[in-house]
Amino acid sequence: MRIRTEKKRREIIEVAAALFEERGFEGSSMDAIVQRMGGSKSTLYGYFPSKEALLRAVLNVDLTEWVDQTMDLCLRGQHLCDGLARLGTAYLSRRLSPLSIAHLRIGSVQSTHSPIGSDFHHMVLKPAWRKLADRFERLMEEGKLDRADPWVAAMHWKGLNEGDMLERRLLGDLVAPDAAEIRLAATCAAQAFLKIYGR
Repeated sequence: MRIRTEKKRREIIEVAAALFEERGFEGSSMDAIVQRMGGSKSTLYGYFPSKEALLRAVLNVDLTEWVDQTMDLCLRGQHLCDGLARLGTAYLSRRLSPLSIAHLRIGSVQSTHSPIGSDFHHMVLKPAWRKLADRFERLMEEGKLDRADPWVAAMHWKGLNEGDMLERRLLGDLVAPDAAEIRLAATCAAQAFLKIYGR
């Protein structure tokens, strides 16, 4: 009996993520993943029973681990505007990266009968945004932000940061925003957010 390891699971996810980015979800097969990874099909299926299950793992790993670390790093200082700008810069840098854009495209182009896009939203994106909403709620309780619906505040922060860059990136109108453009967008978003919610 084969022993499953977290290291092997991670390796499979990384190989699949690279292949999905290059070829898209539909253009990638379990055979192609095995060929690139090496090993056997039975090993792959021992970890992931289907390509859809593997995609869910790829989408989940891409975001979930990153959220807590980044929020803690950016929002633990005393200057909230600077922390929000740092968080926005980190968010946009990641959100507009080729891998993240590839994942968003894969999740959004599934058939309306496929649960993949909805699962991605409910199991990955929504919990990540809920963490930001919870952090905003704590800042409200500490008197650093005005009292409001924390979820709405998180969605406002998201929209202020993304502006038109995410849409342009998804549609291929923006190939790769430079770091200065991202920093400026995040700084303006932090200032605007605090005009709405700041004490």
